[in-house]
Amino acid sequence: MTAQNILFTAKARKYQGKYIAVVKNKVVASGKDAKEVFQFAKKVLGQDKKIEGIYYVPQKEDLLTALCVFHTSN
Repeated sequence: MTAQNILFTAKARKYQGKYIAVVKNKVVASGKDAKEVFQFAKKVLGQDKKIEGIYYVPQKEDLLTALCVFHTSN
């Protein structure tokens, strides 16, 4: 499972509205602030470990809004 696929699984429900830090396709930290998630992940993993990415997991309402804005702007 790739990091991006995490966003579209049932597992992502518990992270809705939060940022997640991903390492080796696993969520290693989550929270409401991207910078804090990054710092916490670095603290837990160590400075030498590479974080694959920090992603925002949208809430269901966010997705509907994004789709409506995209649809009406075309």
